[in-house]
Amino acid sequence: MPETWCIRLRGQVQGVGFRPFVWKTATARRLCGQVSNGMGGVEVLLNGSREEALDFQRFILKNAPKGSRITAHTLAATHPQFFDQFSIRESTSDDEPLLLLSPDVALCPDCRLDVQTPGNRRAAYAFTTCTYCGPRFSIVETLPYDRENTTMRDFDLCPDCLREYNDPADRRFFGQTNSCPACGIQMRLIRPNGTEIAHEATDVVEKTLEIWQTGGIVAIKGIGGYLLTCDATNALAISTLRQRKKRPTKPFALMYPGVKSLGGDVFLGKKALNALQSPVAPIVLVPVKKRPASGIAGAEIAPKLDQIGVMLPYAPLFVLLLEKFGRPIVATSGNISGAPIVFQETDLSQLSDVADAFLTHNRRISMPQDDSVFTFAATRRPIVLRRSRGLAPAFTRINKGSSPRATPDVLALGAEMKAAFALGYHGNWFLSQYLGDLSDFDTQQRYEALVRRTLRQFSAQPVAVLADVHPAYFTTGLGKQLAHELNVPFVQIQHHEAHFAAVLSENGLIKSRKPVLGVIWDGTGYGHDGQIWGGEFFSYHAEEGIKRIGHFPFFPFILGDKMAREPRLSALAFCQTFAPEKAEKLAPKFTAPEWPLYTKMLNDTRKMTTSSVGRAFDAVASLLGLADKVSYEGEAALLLETAARRFFQRHSTTQKGYFAKTNNDNDPFSPQWLTFLLEDMQQQPSPERGAALFHLSLVEMVAAVAIRGGFETVAFSGGVFQNALLVSLLQQHLKKMNIKPCFHQELSPNDENISFGQLTYHSAHLSSLLTHH
Repeated sequence: MPETWCIRLRGQVQGVGFRPFVWKTATARRLCGQVSNGMGGVEVLLNGSREEALDFQRFILKNAPKGSRITAHTLAATHPQFFDQFSIRESTSDDEPLLLLSPDVALCPDCRLDVQTPGNRRAAYAFTTCTYCGPRFSIVETLPYDRENTTMRDFDLCPDCLREYNDPADRRFFGQTNSCPACGIQMRLIRPNGTEIAHEATDVVEKTLEIWQTGGIVAIKGIGGYLLTCDATNALAISTLRQRKKRPTKPFALMYPGVKSLGGDVFLGKKALNALQSPVAPIVLVPVKKRPASGIAGAEIAPKLDQIGVMLPYAPLFVLLLEKFGRPIVATSGNISGAPIVFQETDLSQLSDVADAFLTHNRRISMPQDDSVFTFAATRRPIVLRRSRGLAPAFTRINKGSSPRATPDVLALGAEMKAAFALGYHGNWFLSQYLGDLSDFDTQQRYEALVRRTLRQFSAQPVAVLADVHPAYFTTGLGKQLAHELNVPFVQIQHHEAHFAAVLSENGLIKSRKPVLGVIWDGTGYGHDGQIWGGEFFSYHAEEGIKRIGHFPFFPFILGDKMAREPRLSALAFCQTFAPEKAEKLAPKFTAPEWPLYTKMLNDTRKMTTSSVGRAFDAVASLLGLADKVSYEGEAALLLETAARRFFQRHSTTQKGYFAKTNNDNDPFSPQWLTFLLEDMQQQPSPERGAALFHLSLVEMVAAVAIRGGFETVAFSGGVFQNALLVSLLQQHLKKMNIKPCFHQELSPNDENISFGQLTYHSAHLSSLLTHH
């Protein structure tokens, strides 16, 4: 009986063509054995010598399929078995799931060619996929990843598709999403009242184009949910969409037919282009040209901004539509602002007052997702603004040195805005997609349902449930409830310490024996002192944990969320604190009844205070006349970043900001520079100059804290660092001082990373400041 060897591979190894790759590799080497999917990942059995097995393992590790991510692997002799060929075997589900789920993958070039080639049996077929592209996470219902465990089980393979599925020479070999016009997914175009407009594929496409051409709005069922679409060159159609969707000014994303048409409208750098054409196919923020060649209605698409979010068709349905339409469309999440994306036909009534028609189909979506969003700064990787389709849920195994089964399961629920949860399961850390703002009831319902489903899917048994310290967060209440149901400890972790833990972990700094400075800036986070933090400086050392060493100067926090919606309130609080004699000049921003009421609130000794840099951005935006009231989160900050970027297009970034001009390096936390800033802004400088000097001042403050503390490494996290200009300035200035800046790698700097940070914080025991219940 020949020697038999077992190779086990864990990680993101299902849904990426791993079994066909192993089969082809083994067949080329004339090895006999088998490969199968299991709950633990991929298992390979083969006959041969130890040297042959080791060489085979080395080859598959080095040449693993694109899209795979191996987090652990083993090779061991096993009970001798005889194989007379190499085969792919049916999956097993009698073990615990130790794999990473694969994200959805954008249409590959080969499948695109199939769709666009007349005479090909998949010509113009809107749901063409292969082993290497197509839906994955969005259609999985149970594990392991096989057709019968996805929503594709609703479609039986025709003889031709079955032949491809079983043909090792075909790129659809064991392609779980394989289908064609004869056996596949059917489209319909219907009116909001349910009456049918068209059901034949060609008619559906033509009628959709007619609606766009006449200024109509079509809700299209994509990979992770419905997108609301209209002609991006039709200002009236876009204005109508804004009115119906209740989205007054927040920018819309655009989808372009191809790179050529995109290049006529925007300045497209190499990194942005690579991202757009990658398997993730995200929305990417890029500078828009003054006179876009396509004639897009720029003022309606992204009011007052110099960048737009763009993407390329990532599914064959969009390829067919955009190729025929010939110009860009608005493609925004199918929801009413604040609500979660619609993904089920039973919920289309939510959009009946928004869309003029619905392009739907009968492939069910199991896991709803929005499009991922990138921007670029002077960093090696993109800044992830939203981590969803194409990125979620995969993430690498963290505790690489430990046995997976020795690592206890832990559930982390994250924060309130930019909700995302995380599950630590046997050494693999599952991070959910972006799930929205949990102040919305429907989003809360979906969030809880997905948390519970994930626990069932993995048969997880958490030993602890983690949440934020904020007493009013939905996740705090849910965490207490789940901990009670599971009879495990409920552990609360401070918001900004979780942010810091996340960026430390992503940059491999958890074991750092040198002190690391953490700069954690965002809008709001509940502090240990009961105040609203948001401009925090921490130190970290592996033996000492996280310590708060300073903060942005405190100023009054009044009226809760209203303060975030009205930057004029932050401006008033700023003036009242740092230059009270200047506050009276802000009176024209308020009505006669508001002025005495708000000034009284600011003088109340019982008021809360905040160190929020996010609110500081709001204050400066209002002082410079850019925004007194906003309609979406971060609007004032975006306007301020835009103004500063325009200034630096004409001026050097090496000049001094307000901070440096006050010469207060001896106490970098002194508010002296803010008084100087307010005095300068009362003299009505240009908004562009004021915005630029404010950005430079923040960079100077960080540098001063780092130099004073002797830090060689600075790690940044928090929503403020979605600002690509600020990140670029930090990179530029800190590197000149031989200080290493570290930013997030695969996660967003915003609150999407909180659940990951909570897991890191808990597993690494970073501080004694955990609050147990």
